[in-house]
Amino acid sequence: MSQINDYNSNNEFNNFLVEEIITSKEKSHETGEYNEIQIENGLIVKVSEEESSSSEEESSTSKIVSLGSSIGMVVGVGGIVIGTITSVTTSLLFLNTQSIIGISQAQCVFQLSNANYQELNIHLEDENGNLLQYADLFPTDLDNQYVAEFYDLSPSSTYYLKGIDDNGKEVSLGENNYFTTLDIPNYDISVDTSNYNKTLNQYDLTFTIDNPNNYHIDGLLICENDETLNQQLLKTDGVYNFTLPNILSSYRLELYQEDYLVGQTTFIDYEKMSIIDETLKIGISSFFAEINFGEINFENIDISIITSDGNNVNGVEYGPDGYILYVSCIGLTPNTDYILKISDINRETFTYFSYPFKTIPLPNFTINVDDSNFNIASGIYDLTFTIDNPNEYSIVAYLTCLNDETLNDYYYFDIDSLNITLPTPYSMYRLDLKLEEYGVEYDVGSINFSYYKPMSVNLDTLVIDETSFETQVDLGDVPLENISAFIYPKDIIGDELELEIRPSDIGIYLRMDQLLNNTSYVLEIRDNQRPTLVYLSYQFTTLT
Repeated sequence: MSQINDYNSNNEFNNFLVEEIITSKEKSHETGEYNEIQIENGLIVKVSEEESSSSEEESSTSKIVSLGSSIGMVVGVGGIVIGTITSVTTSLLFLNTQSIIGISQAQCVFQLSNANYQELNIHLEDENGNLLQYADLFPTDLDNQYVAEFYDLSPSSTYYLKGIDDNGKEVSLGENNYFTTLDIPNYDISVDTSNYNKTLNQYDLTFTIDNPNNYHIDGLLICENDETLNQQLLKTDGVYNFTLPNILSSYRLELYQEDYLVGQTTFIDYEKMSIIDETLKIGISSFFAEINFGEINFENIDISIITSDGNNVNGVEYGPDGYILYVSCIGLTPNTDYILKISDINRETFTYFSYPFKTIPLPNFTINVDDSNFNIASGIYDLTFTIDNPNEYSIVAYLTCLNDETLNDYYYFDIDSLNITLPTPYSMYRLDLKLEEYGVEYDVGSINFSYYKPMSVNLDTLVIDETSFETQVDLGDVPLENISAFIYPKDIIGDELELEIRPSDIGIYLRMDQLLNNTSYVLEIRDNQRPTLVYLSYQFTTLT
């Protein structure tokens, strides 16, 4: 049956005469002692008997009998078996012990017989039978062995395999149809310094891990002062030999297995630069610190403060002060990230010291006013302003008298309250809080307030024509005896005209005649004892 096995495994023949069975009628048997068996697609489909004249020959005629995995047996005279025809069964066996199962990858090896590997693929399923991935089979260097590869698997997870042919029919793998990915390991790393001698300028280190399964593990030696000096080795024996490129740096070895961090250790053999904590002062727009040199030579360094987008800041001052280095800078932006960088003067990428910091954000104070002691009738104009100032910032408070700028004032305070006596009650005010640092002031809070009813023009009584103006004015809380009224041209040089003030039922009545037509004027009502205190300013234009 070798011809069937070798040449018809894919059912390449529709009709085939089995010559192993009917080798020669003349040599050992008479005509009629054999049945001729015809095969289609590897299966017996027809039996034709030769004529025989005796009943004995008829009773002993060859028969086909099903037995085990055979399709049939060829039986000769007297019931003697003289040949069998077996089925061609596809065999697909998962070789778990020869497969390589990793943390997130798997190279699954299969032994395949009686099938074309190109007409099969391997399905990867979860425990519920859900299809996760599928992969084609690829030949290996060994006969009848093929590999399917899977990626992006989860660590410590069980997956099930299923063979599927091109017709969607499952090819059994038997019970051994699953594998479990590895846990993420954590390797202990030992450091051998036997070939390391700082005095002799020998900087060779050997890092070792226990890797009995010879996994591919990538070792990355990171030069923490200059990443351009990083080194990388991919090893299976667990031994990593490195020569340090610069001794004035700290180093970190990171191990990766299938992109998972599986171990790390550090090595340092020099005294680094360090900030003296009690000297560090970061303000709204300033930075100051003193730094220990460590083993770094001042002549070899370049110092800068850079923004988050890599731009250098102007105005950085630094220098040695005995055994320490001082660094200062003013004019920074509040609430902004910066990096103090001390690098090698001859190699910009080599950073001896890097210190990120952020300037203090500007507070935004909410101002509360206590007016319980304010009383116009009693002549008491005291107010208390409070803010939440837990950091006890030194604050400048500017008081602006909106009706008389000559009464503006300012105050300093570094607690949470400020007491002010208003210079006049008959004005609107604004209180602005500012923080000052190195001559620069920053707005940190503002409030507008007033404690009187201001004057207003009664628009219902306003009459303007080509040469005259008249109106009534509501005085609000301003006493009549305190005021004077004037009109003057706004845009041209002209005399200031004082108006006669006559009381009215809503305040006062004002009128002015002999004005220029199509001209802008300003009506001002002022304090008659303090001309700079303007209670009301109203602009109008005469008709054409």
